[in-house]
Amino acid sequence: MADAVSSEARGQRPEARSRKLEVGEQRTSLSPLFLNFQFFLRSRLAEGFAGSGSGTILNFILVAFLALCAIYNVTLPIFEAPDEASHFRYAHYLASEGRLPDLKRDLPSHEVTQPVLYYALAALVISPFDRSNLNQLVLLNPDWFDRSLNQGYVGVRGQHIHTEAERWPYQGAVWAVRAARWLSSLLGAATIILVYLIARRIFTGRAITEASRARAAALCAALVAFNPKFIHLSSIVNNDIAITLAATATCGWMVRMTNPTRARGQAAAHAFFVLGALVATATLCKLQGLGLLAPALAAVFLVAPRQSPLTRIAALLVGFLAVAGWWFIFNWLNYDHPLAWAQVRAANEALLRKPPLSADGVIATLPLWFTSYWGNLGIELHYDAWVNVVLFVALALAVIGCVVAFARRLPMVGNRAGFTLLMIWQIALVVMFVWWLRSYVGTENSRLIMPGVAPVVVLTAMGWLTLAPQRVWRATSIAGAGSLLALAVATPFVTLRPAYATPDTMSRTALVAAYRLPSAGVAVFDGMIELLHAEVGAKRVAPGGQLEVILYWGALAPVNQSYRVVLEALGLDGEVIGRKLAIPFGGRFATQRWQPGAYFRDVYRLPIDATASPGPARVQLKLYKLYPTPGDAQINGANTGTFLIDRVKVTSAIAPAPASSQPPIAVFGDALRLDRVRFSPDQVTFDWTTLKPPGGDYTFFVHILDENGAQIAQQDAEPFDGQYPTGLWEAGERVRDARALVLSPEARRLRIGWYDRRTGQRLAAHTADGRPWPDDIVFVEIR
Repeated sequence: MADAVSSEARGQRPEARSRKLEVGEQRTSLSPLFLNFQFFLRSRLAEGFAGSGSGTILNFILVAFLALCAIYNVTLPIFEAPDEASHFRYAHYLASEGRLPDLKRDLPSHEVTQPVLYYALAALVISPFDRSNLNQLVLLNPDWFDRSLNQGYVGVRGQHIHTEAERWPYQGAVWAVRAARWLSSLLGAATIILVYLIARRIFTGRAITEASRARAAALCAALVAFNPKFIHLSSIVNNDIAITLAATATCGWMVRMTNPTRARGQAAAHAFFVLGALVATATLCKLQGLGLLAPALAAVFLVAPRQSPLTRIAALLVGFLAVAGWWFIFNWLNYDHPLAWAQVRAANEALLRKPPLSADGVIATLPLWFTSYWGNLGIELHYDAWVNVVLFVALALAVIGCVVAFARRLPMVGNRAGFTLLMIWQIALVVMFVWWLRSYVGTENSRLIMPGVAPVVVLTAMGWLTLAPQRVWRATSIAGAGSLLALAVATPFVTLRPAYATPDTMSRTALVAAYRLPSAGVAVFDGMIELLHAEVGAKRVAPGGQLEVILYWGALAPVNQSYRVVLEALGLDGEVIGRKLAIPFGGRFATQRWQPGAYFRDVYRLPIDATASPGPARVQLKLYKLYPTPGDAQINGANTGTFLIDRVKVTSAIAPAPASSQPPIAVFGDALRLDRVRFSPDQVTFDWTTLKPPGGDYTFFVHILDENGAQIAQQDAEPFDGQYPTGLWEAGERVRDARALVLSPEARRLRIGWYDRRTGQRLAAHTADGRPWPDDIVFVEIR
């Protein structure tokens, strides 16, 4: 369920988010793209990893990262990332009002309870842009909150209603959102540089050469830069990337302070003052920054442990308060708490777990910790299972390598104190994450532990390189970084863009010509929505299977609401054996977005109940409207809102037909064998065996004749009044077709046969021994 809900959603429907979300929806095959990208990317990486000089590869990594950020930025619709609209509205408030919001009165979004630093920077970036249309851009999509439509948050794509303002050239506040996203990209690029420097200062063990050290540092930078989740966070408006940069800068400073080439006593008080200021900067980005006090206090004792720590602790606290003290004082004076905690809790009240998640529940979320560290982009956009398996294997290799490295006493690590401080920060971060996870729903997302990206990639690189001899470190780095880069390049095109793609619309005439449809439409709903044609992909479906249904339609006039598409499969007795409630085009193209005169092809998958009885079924379409009164849309010129699309068959295994004890009466078209005819006063029953599929829908005629051969009654109809046409009959199937026919006393015999209603051509009829019936008409005596 990780981050499926934005701040707007929290107030709208909290109960919709307490359920466990399925992981794996909206996945798209990535494997073909790897073949296309792999050679080029690895060749470029090989150039940088080839020598000990690291400038080339780091420049390549940064350029590639910023290029990917630009692609992710324009590919993901605005506000379709967790809480992005709320983050932006906070920055917009600061840019517009020029002051901090009053948490008791000014609540443009729940994010206003966050520390202010990132939003102040974003406000500076967006202030030159016209944002007068922002209110139209942040409108929530009601369909997204409809649980009947959007179970698992995969039935409807788009938490917000998107307008023409988002199409190029952008209009108004769309430019501001894109610019604020670029701020995040620059913060991400700075994080990558800091990770590279941290790795250079950590991997100083005597066991590795200078060239290998540079490659290990470049690998760490690449693992950050080419992680699709990190690129995603660097391409949206959010303060997670700000705390990630600030935390990484703090880690970098601590690693610098503990550099073994420096004399321990040289870590003067001013270094701890700077450390305190960095921790405060992180705290002003997000309250998670307070967790950095754990490694910072540990640094007091790891640096010059024999000296009195009081001076260093004092310098640390002075630096912290010098930067962030005003924030705590402001909150204390206005909200009676240095963190404005009552306001923070109130803003997140809708997501509060009651009771908190148990230990077993926390453990059950562990797979999401990993898959959301590289995936779960936008809102519930996940990779194919095979991608996660490959990355899990890579992670497992890193863990094994780390175990080996610790067993060998960390031969790659020269800065043991700095390495220890990184691990303390990672542990503190995980502890805070688990506490928040236990307390609030919708938090099963590793974006909340992304501030620990430096220790994570240091451990990952160390694990991989420990398992490989130094002579193949270059190849190992190229393979790891190149594969991740290929995934990052493919993601916008096979995961992000398809999730929000709208159909290629065309004129009515063009659609008819493109798909060779009949020129006359088949139905118009509420005078606005014209259905040109409807069809099923296959006439047969197994119980528990899915039936493809294809609609060709468009708008005749502006549509003022979002109609729900209702597809149903009904059995022979009218029972519903399959139903789908949906928004058109995979939940991505609601009817209020349709433009008059624009038509498109729309494909659905109608699930059939696993318990559905074998036999005929009819597939039908309805449109459900919410306004002015809820109910089915009406079809123009018809006293119904239901359109029959086609008839299909729910299949089952068919046992071979047993040999008849009596010779058959007749065989029609070498496909339909008449075995027996039963008579009663008001009904005649025909027992058929299908020798092979008839290949079409035929009409059966029955003429009742008197003793002189004169016709006294007649019935022409498809079997079961058309509900089970012969086109659905299977080879070996036995069908009992009961016809309502009144046999008067003068009735003596029947004249029967099959014909194609479109052409009038009869099916050839012959006797059991192969002799043809004259005119393909069979006579049966009434007994």
